[in-house]
Amino acid sequence: MNTKLDNITTQYRKFNENQALTEGQLNEFIDYFEDQDRLSRTRLSGVGVGCGFKSTYTDFILQPQALSERASADEPIEIDLHTIAITQGFGVTTDGDLITLCRKNDKEKTTIDFDTNIYKYYRDYNDEVRYKHFRIGDTQIPLLELVTQAEYSQLKNSGRNVDDFKLLSEINNIYNKIVILYLESYSNDETPCQDADCDNNGAEQVSNLKVLLADSESVEDLIMRGDAKDTIYKLHNSYEELFNELPNIEAKRVILDSSIVRASELKSRFQNAIGTVGDLTGGFDAIAKAFNIGVDLGGESVFGKLNSLVYPKTSGLLDDYQYRYDLFKDLIDTYNEIKGLVLHLDVDCCPNIGSFPKHLLLGSVGAKLELGEQTPYRHSFYNSPVTTNHDENYEKIVMLANRFVEKLNGFQSYIGPIKITPSNLYVRLGDKAIPYYYNVDKPLLTKWNFEKTKTDRETYNLSYHTTNLAGENFIQDPLNYNIDDNDFYRIEGHLGLPFETAVQNINDLKVKYGLAFDVIVLLLNDGEKRDDVVVTEPKKVSIEELRNQLLSISNDISKKTGDSKDTLLNLSKLDSQLRLLNKAKFETTSGSSEDVTVVKEDPKKEEITTELLSEFLERKSGLEHISGVEPGATFVLIAESKTKNQVLADFSLPYLCCSKKNPVFLSLPSGKLCQSEKPVLMTIVPLDGQVKAFVNGVQIPAITQTGGQSLFDPSLVGVAYFGQTITFTVNDDPVDTQMVVHEEPNLVVTTGTPVNGENPTNPSATVTFSLSGSNLGNLNYSWNFGDGQSVTINKPTPESNGTVNQSHTYNLVAGQEDTFSPILTVSNDNGCSKQYAIAPIKLKGQSLIQCLSSLEITIQYNESLGPCPGGHRCNSARFSLMANGVLKIGDVNLNNSSETLQAGQSRPNGETRGPNRINTIQISSTDAQAIAATDPNGTGFISFSLVCADASCHDGVAWTTLKLGGVVIYDGCPRNNFLTINPCTGEVKP
Repeated sequence: MNTKLDNITTQYRKFNENQALTEGQLNEFIDYFEDQDRLSRTRLSGVGVGCGFKSTYTDFILQPQALSERASADEPIEIDLHTIAITQGFGVTTDGDLITLCRKNDKEKTTIDFDTNIYKYYRDYNDEVRYKHFRIGDTQIPLLELVTQAEYSQLKNSGRNVDDFKLLSEINNIYNKIVILYLESYSNDETPCQDADCDNNGAEQVSNLKVLLADSESVEDLIMRGDAKDTIYKLHNSYEELFNELPNIEAKRVILDSSIVRASELKSRFQNAIGTVGDLTGGFDAIAKAFNIGVDLGGESVFGKLNSLVYPKTSGLLDDYQYRYDLFKDLIDTYNEIKGLVLHLDVDCCPNIGSFPKHLLLGSVGAKLELGEQTPYRHSFYNSPVTTNHDENYEKIVMLANRFVEKLNGFQSYIGPIKITPSNLYVRLGDKAIPYYYNVDKPLLTKWNFEKTKTDRETYNLSYHTTNLAGENFIQDPLNYNIDDNDFYRIEGHLGLPFETAVQNINDLKVKYGLAFDVIVLLLNDGEKRDDVVVTEPKKVSIEELRNQLLSISNDISKKTGDSKDTLLNLSKLDSQLRLLNKAKFETTSGSSEDVTVVKEDPKKEEITTELLSEFLERKSGLEHISGVEPGATFVLIAESKTKNQVLADFSLPYLCCSKKNPVFLSLPSGKLCQSEKPVLMTIVPLDGQVKAFVNGVQIPAITQTGGQSLFDPSLVGVAYFGQTITFTVNDDPVDTQMVVHEEPNLVVTTGTPVNGENPTNPSATVTFSLSGSNLGNLNYSWNFGDGQSVTINKPTPESNGTVNQSHTYNLVAGQEDTFSPILTVSNDNGCSKQYAIAPIKLKGQSLIQCLSSLEITIQYNESLGPCPGGHRCNSARFSLMANGVLKIGDVNLNNSSETLQAGQSRPNGETRGPNRINTIQISSTDAQAIAATDPNGTGFISFSLVCADASCHDGVAWTTLKLGGVVIYDGCPRNNFLTINPCTGEVKP
């Protein structure tokens, strides 16, 4: 056999001008490029049958369609019976030979431009080349050589012996024969050169394409025991056989019906859906063996490990049969993904040159070659990785098989808080978020998603457990980021929790992340007697027992003792009991020495709407367990009853659902009101629906009817319910609308007695307002005192007696009475306010008499002050001080004709000598009353004048100073001996 790629020529010589070439140099040149050409085919394209080469045996008995075709033809058709037709095709051997069918024409030229060759004759074939792939123990297997009618005629016409050829009709059991294309390759011995010209001599390289037949048993022996092993076919054929041997396994659905009324029956539905563990383990064992996968399950077999996981002997604190069913589904998904890839391992990076270097197997005679069907003993086309994306399928299979093992080892009964993780529904398992019930360690992460692991991003998978995931926040808290590529929410952590707690937590997460789905609760029974379901007794809660539970949990947490999962579950149970106590009526058990209460729940206080599963299924269908919910769908929690309220399982509906009655609706214009605000109109559906209001389940009288419409009247809400959430029902069905009525400030304002200024010259009066009531220090006060003045005081500190006092000084006119109407607006932090119109206050300025009684009038001649207009040295000057021109108040003597002081005179500033003279007049109370009586207008103004007391007087007057209560209110020279002044305010009129 003349194979080419056993030894590769890696270099050749470049010819020089006029160089004498040797045979070695020329052959080296040809061999190099031929080797490159062959390598390009096998390494960059692939090896095997590319297309075509379909065989058909024509026989009216075995191929009745031939007879049918001839009968239906318009013109007679000559059918050559007992022939094998092989369609044109191409293939590449592992030695790089490109094989096609060919014909020789009359000019001894070869063509491949035809559709089919028809083979009619055969003879025994003896391979003189001794091709190892046809030999077992150096003995050739029986082979038959086929020739066409044209080839037979050419042999006969050329004088060759054709007596050994026979018709194909003589072959028994022809459909058991395997068609082989064989490129008979050899080199004819070179004839020594006899003449001087040897240019036409050289060894002839012969390549004859033979069409052979062999028994299928012989071909099988060749593959298994032949002198040369076809490792490529054997390997890929083993994949085909493995696929055919692997059992078809699909996970069963958990289908609910109205007969399920107990928790044990629901559990049985999940366990019955698990199916046969043996089929799955048997299939995986075959995969592990075929791909040499190490299965380390702590000494257990796959069957033993899986069986113990899906059918545990004890369920522990959490009967998580739902998650064990999910595990089984995950394993089936992984198994089927592996099985689907087995038929796509048609890639060979470096095909073994010795596998089929000079032949191609075409399968049995008449093989149908139907799409998707395996054809035994036929070489497929084994692609180069350059031409297909299937080159990674082997790695994927190995990774998936290892993931199968990791999931068995990593399953855990976990208890933790409820979380929602974005995921996908209609994708491969590796493209989904890693479920809650796996230990998400590094070995599992590296085997979860092939593409992420390939790009070193295995920590960028999403999961409930984030400890070993990437630290970026979009991985740790993915719902805060873009989830356009996600069509599913995994909801986990709720199994075993009271459904009230679970619903509240799920709804809190919905609100936090703005997720669009609903949550409902279905119960298996309602606690009434049904078959062997007993009537539930009123629940008893012992205060002593609660106290002990709290102490135990506190010790576990503070001392870090006990199992953390047990602690979490105990906390959730305790939370459920405490929630129950918060909304219950209590009755002390009679005759009991312990502090035990009987809790009777009022149905009106029910916070979460529930419905029996049996009643729900009468109206709706489509419940599927998918471990979460799609956006815009409904997440359904299943519990046994209101008393046995632990969540047992979850399902999903692909739509928003559901009210068991006609839909109801209620809306209010605001979610909060103050107690004295006007009633507000309620919008309700249905229009004639009956609305009720509740606080903590207790109905309150807050709804009124006017003209056939319902109104909410905050003034009807009792003081005990101020600040509490008010819920509503319409036709006894709860609605989401809520209301809070806030208390308005309520206090008493007391007006104190006005207090005049201590200085009698000040006619103002101070009024103190005293506020009494509750919660005064948390209110805001806005005062309008009625005189144009206002002030705001926020949250003042009350006095020791609990009151809040506010003083205000009113500026008054002496002797004049004014009326003031103060207004106080009080508000609290809830936005409620109340206005108090305080009784009008009448105030009168201090009287003129009081002002005048402290009036001191000083009239002087003082050179240091300068002369008054028209003034002169007063050597003869006496005056009378007059009030309103009618009342003489006193005498003024400014005569300074001698150094001796005269009656009523004194010197300023302690002077002992000089011309300066001072006369001082003090107004007594009697004088003041007399002066006030002279004011005809009652305006408080007094006109003072100095009237000459001598026979003749000058026009100018002396320096005059008026002091009121020791305060100077006038200091100057009165003009024309006349001064009009208000002695209480110091205001001077011109």
